[in-house]
Amino acid sequence: MDKCKIEKIKIVNFKTFKEVSFNFNNSINVLTGINNCGKTTVLEAIALWNECFIKLIKQAQRSDASIGISKGEYRLGNKVNYFDFEDIVSIRSPYYEDIFYNLDTSNKILLEITIKNNIDNIDIGFTISKASGSNYEIKLSDTQDFDYVKFNNFFMLFPNPINTLFASPVANILLNEEFKTEPIIRDSISRRESIKVLRNRLYNLKYDLFLELEKAVSYILSTEIKLDTKADKKRDTKIDYDIQLNSRDIFKNISLVGSGTLQIIEILLSVFDEKKELNIVLLDEPDSHIHRDIQKRLIDVLSKHTENTQIFITTHNESLIRSTKADYIFHLEANTQKEYFPITYNTRDAIRKGLQPSKQIKVLQSMGSESALDLINALESDRLLLVEGKSDPLYLNNIIDKKYQNKSHNIMYWSLDGIDNIFKHIFSYKELFSSITNEKTLWEKSALIFDKDYFTDEQAKKLRKELKKKLGIPVYIWSIYTLESVLLTDISKFAILIKKYLYTKEKDVEKADIETCINEEVQLIIENKKTMFDDKKGEILQWIKNRRENLEKNSLPRNILPNETAFSEIKEFHLEKLNNNDLSSLATKEDIELIVSSVIKKYNIEDTDLFSQLISYVEISTYYDEWNKMIDKISL
Repeated sequence: MDKCKIEKIKIVNFKTFKEVSFNFNNSINVLTGINNCGKTTVLEAIALWNECFIKLIKQAQRSDASIGISKGEYRLGNKVNYFDFEDIVSIRSPYYEDIFYNLDTSNKILLEITIKNNIDNIDIGFTISKASGSNYEIKLSDTQDFDYVKFNNFFMLFPNPINTLFASPVANILLNEEFKTEPIIRDSISRRESIKVLRNRLYNLKYDLFLELEKAVSYILSTEIKLDTKADKKRDTKIDYDIQLNSRDIFKNISLVGSGTLQIIEILLSVFDEKKELNIVLLDEPDSHIHRDIQKRLIDVLSKHTENTQIFITTHNESLIRSTKADYIFHLEANTQKEYFPITYNTRDAIRKGLQPSKQIKVLQSMGSESALDLINALESDRLLLVEGKSDPLYLNNIIDKKYQNKSHNIMYWSLDGIDNIFKHIFSYKELFSSITNEKTLWEKSALIFDKDYFTDEQAKKLRKELKKKLGIPVYIWSIYTLESVLLTDISKFAILIKKYLYTKEKDVEKADIETCINEEVQLIIENKKTMFDDKKGEILQWIKNRRENLEKNSLPRNILPNETAFSEIKEFHLEKLNNNDLSSLATKEDIELIVSSVIKKYNIEDTDLFSQLISYVEISTYYDEWNKMIDKISL
């Protein structure tokens, strides 16, 4: 069964939106912004789209050649379909006109969703118009041109391939709950009253999933949670559950626990529910009764359960925003017409030296947060990575995200503006950061990453060992000349990334041809590099002198770069690499850009910022060993 996800939604003339669209990611989508910007409206649009699907889906009783339907296949309604507004249960609208933009019933609503699976995608849109009396007219948006052949092949679990759960902030759990049938449970969920059937949902959960839910709740609350019931559906009319909050606690009725615990259980029930082809969980402000530390662990658990589920969350909670991957966050503005994408790292916001602006900072500031300081983000981060340049966070963040696609890492970056400043100031940073404390000092959260430059493998190994010993934090020195040089450590993967890039430019090129082009360009640069130790001897000797002075000032062993043999060791090491057709130990970022631009120019394409674009195409199959080594060393 193919896993389906919502790729995009277009919303026209619905409630507060004139025309907006959202480009979602496959896992978690967090919608935030000021009050009344339309966060909940997005969830309602998804829920209403799904309700339209459920109301219109039906099996054809006879063939219809005009739309390509055979008997027994499925279609989405007739040319005309009327529904009373009181029968629309997925949204809260006390009055008929509430769902229309500006309450103007002459506006026609369009809800169109693009669904993708492993091999294809399909657009399904519904229009909602004013009809006579209290009726809405709901129909497929492109009735004449809709591809029913594709539609019937896209889903396997007709007539109900979609499972949508909408959970609002928990009110009060019922003191008494009767056993309910599955249709009644589903109806309560669709009406956003799932708390009223919480015990039924626990009871119906498969045993292995029930144990997994208990384990997840225990992790989130940092205590061992046990749930138990004596009810039996075959003999009892009512159902109840007892809960034990830790191993020393007694079992008590679940209605006696706090709203935060109930909300965690409610949210996780949505995640562990029965799976269809498209599984949508809509959580409206799930952080209402949850402590900030618990919110972090909640996001961590949700992130691990998105392989078959897509989660949509609304929030204006500062702590939840801080603890969520920026690639999950959508910032809604007071704008009725806009196309939205997740917030991303922007090099234009980066600074040469110091704490790099987080992706979340502008969101928090725009929401009026008085504590929207990136120093707070750094204190609450999992890691503070000390790096050389302002572009390094963009690359490292991409690399780490590719490794942990479904795990949230709260990482902040501090640029030291070059290797000279690392050696000049790193011990001053140690003293300063060691005095800034949350649960840990800022220094204890830190790790240092920098380029190897001219150092040999042996010299870099000694330097890393000494720095780690004196600094007391993880230290990683790239085993290649600079971060960008990693592409040359596996030409096959390098070629695949360029092939993916060319494909976006509508160029379908054989990988072998790209490899040939890369190797040709590499050979040209290698021949030029072989003379550099004669042509640039003075420059390299000055580099050695500067590094030796840095070592001496920081009481690091001078024999890392022996005065008598340092140049000869460096020359011998790099020339051996070059003679073995390995450019990675000397390839600058300019060399990498030149190689890529020369290759793509052969296909009549010119572009810039190519390294950044290439690593955006990285997948697990094209993940470089060097990146795994870095992640292991900095203990992510």
